[in-house]
Amino acid sequence: MGVFNLVALALFAVGSFANENNPTNDEIFWGAKKWVVLVAGSDGWSNYRHQADICHAYQIIRSNGIPAENIITMMVDDIANNPRNPTPGKIINKPNGTDVYEGVVIDYKGKDVNKSNFLKIITGDKKGMESIGSGKVVKGGRHDRIFINFVDHGTTGILGFPDDYLYADELNNAFISMRGNGTYKKMLLYIEACRAGSMFDGILAEDTDILSVTASGPRESSYGCYCGSQSGPYKTCLGDLFSVTWMEDLDMPTSGREARRRSVFNDFREVRTNVTKSNVMIYGDFETGKEKLSSFIGYHGNDDSQAVRSNGIDIKATVSSRDVHESEVQYQLAHDKLSLPESLKLSAELRQNNKMRSVIDSVFQNIYSEVVKMRPDIKSEIGDLEEPSYLQLNLSMFPCYRSILNQITESCFSLPKNPYVLDKLTIFANMCVVDNQIDQLVRNIVFKSCSNVPDNIINIQ
Repeated sequence: MGVFNLVALALFAVGSFANENNPTNDEIFWGAKKWVVLVAGSDGWSNYRHQADICHAYQIIRSNGIPAENIITMMVDDIANNPRNPTPGKIINKPNGTDVYEGVVIDYKGKDVNKSNFLKIITGDKKGMESIGSGKVVKGGRHDRIFINFVDHGTTGILGFPDDYLYADELNNAFISMRGNGTYKKMLLYIEACRAGSMFDGILAEDTDILSVTASGPRESSYGCYCGSQSGPYKTCLGDLFSVTWMEDLDMPTSGREARRRSVFNDFREVRTNVTKSNVMIYGDFETGKEKLSSFIGYHGNDDSQAVRSNGIDIKATVSSRDVHESEVQYQLAHDKLSLPESLKLSAELRQNNKMRSVIDSVFQNIYSEVVKMRPDIKSEIGDLEEPSYLQLNLSMFPCYRSILNQITESCFSLPKNPYVLDKLTIFANMCVVDNQIDQLVRNIVFKSCSNVPDNIINIQ
């Protein structure tokens, strides 16, 4: 046996039995690194759960031994010290939970949380991030592994940021660039959003060494959890069901051996079994699913191989992510001991929100009616505004889709700033799937349909 083989076996043995954050062979031989990008893409108290999820993920990743310098965190950071926070300076992710905000290093906050910065961060554009936040980017190499955890609102082919949208083709282009530049060996994504599967279904190729695990399929909502009475004085959902499930499962006591050996597929099966409100899905390179989860996020566990794991998952009060805001207001009106002025104020806010919903509905209905009047041949394929057909997306439809939505934001009201619109956008995606040149026609109709729209439509939930 050659000297190199003896050294290799020795190093492999060291790697196999190392006690803390067992390194992969790539780390042993090539100095490979694990990179983690954590993103909460929303703002506002009603989206408390998104930042709580990301703070919880940060605590897990750090306790698993990933160096702080290899973790990049994006969150607006308007929750911990929000006037509505009953525990100022703290964030929890479950009822009576520990503070998950303490010690979290936030690299990009406020207006720095946007699509452009996110894409520069994951593609390693160090120059592009100069003088922005911490300036940290993924400086990956061809033996490195990347874990991305993204939590926010979403809809057909879109993930949200406070002021803009990330489209599936833009994310896919970033992946192509990263692969071409040798930025990673394997990449794993955990995506918490409504219709998260539509970001990857038919789009993410199977030969990219990328696997995405999503909270929901292409046509369904994800769910907030620890809502209603379980939220206590916070009066909003404390977490998201998919995110809380995978993280609480990792929080359970386990042996170091089991933590090391658990594969991504093992974790997927566990989470999919326990998330029953939506279909947890996987897309991309299934070979990556055979990798150890610890090779992306590290691990911690007891040395005792007989450590006992709990098999029970607490029953969680859930609400569709689309309905969280209205649900929390209705709950306060029904259960809280409000003063008359407080009750009147909440009722007025709810009425105003519903009034603006009606304005938005009217605008979309008018646009849809005019489009199918001028193009009756597509109606049977795209479906109705409120019951659109479910067509698989393709990369060629996105320039058309983006053009239409940008025109609506420019001429009518900001789509990214009004979460209520998200369920209304599938019909425009369908138009572009059927005819990816239809955007000029639709844009002209949008311009005419929005001449009398009020200018105070913002943050409609």
